[in-house]
Amino acid sequence: MRAPTRVADVQTRAEALEFLKRAFAEQLEASIVRKVEPNTETQGDTRVRQAFRLLLRPSDQRAFFQSLVRDSRYWPRLRTLIGSPPYSFLLPQDEGLLRAGGICRNRAHLAPIDSNVSKLADFGTGHFEDGYGRAYRVIANAASSAQLPWKALVAHTKIVLDVRLKHHTRKSKDDILRRRNTAELYSLAFPRPGDELRLQLVSLLQGTASDEHAANDSSVRIRVDQGHQKAKLSPIARLVVTVLG
Repeated sequence: MRAPTRVADVQTRAEALEFLKRAFAEQLEASIVRKVEPNTETQGDTRVRQAFRLLLRPSDQRAFFQSLVRDSRYWPRLRTLIGSPPYSFLLPQDEGLLRAGGICRNRAHLAPIDSNVSKLADFGTGHFEDGYGRAYRVIANAASSAQLPWKALVAHTKIVLDVRLKHHTRKSKDDILRRRNTAELYSLAFPRPGDELRLQLVSLLQGTASDEHAANDSSVRIRVDQGHQKAKLSPIARLVVTVLG
């Protein structure tokens, strides 16, 4: 069987790990051949960084990162392949793995010191979106730790999602508030406990029309049980939801 070449073709957690190991190794080799300066983007880095954010849950991201930094050749590539610290997938005890300032100037911490809720950059496209422009990222799914984050969402089980509000300029927000259009107003607010929503898988993760798995994984209905905003004025919140089907 041929190894997946696109994010949408990856079907299992094991395939995701192999896909990323291969992609990271290819980018490392390319940076060496091209003699790319440390912490400088090269062709293909954005695609690999996006795949890392989408294919792995935070716990798997942490394990992958810990394995990666054992090879010092990757250290100059962390900013472009993973992103800038602090990394929300790391725990306080990981602080000593590397010096954050060596990855990104003026960064003091490798791991978050206040909240491990996703950063804006962690989303990329996110895994799902709703009809109000809000993006969702699956953080934990106790029903299946062996599957990709957005797969095997079992009805009547609880999962943890991070949600990111659609970006609006100040003028755009003022216009929405003035028009008082219900759908537009929803785009300015986080889902509330009791809200029932249908989430659609983002197009980047959808397989081809002939993919037998695509139809089952393209959307999911949820009910919001609880949530809290990452910080005052933050466009990101963490939700606990029940999968409805």
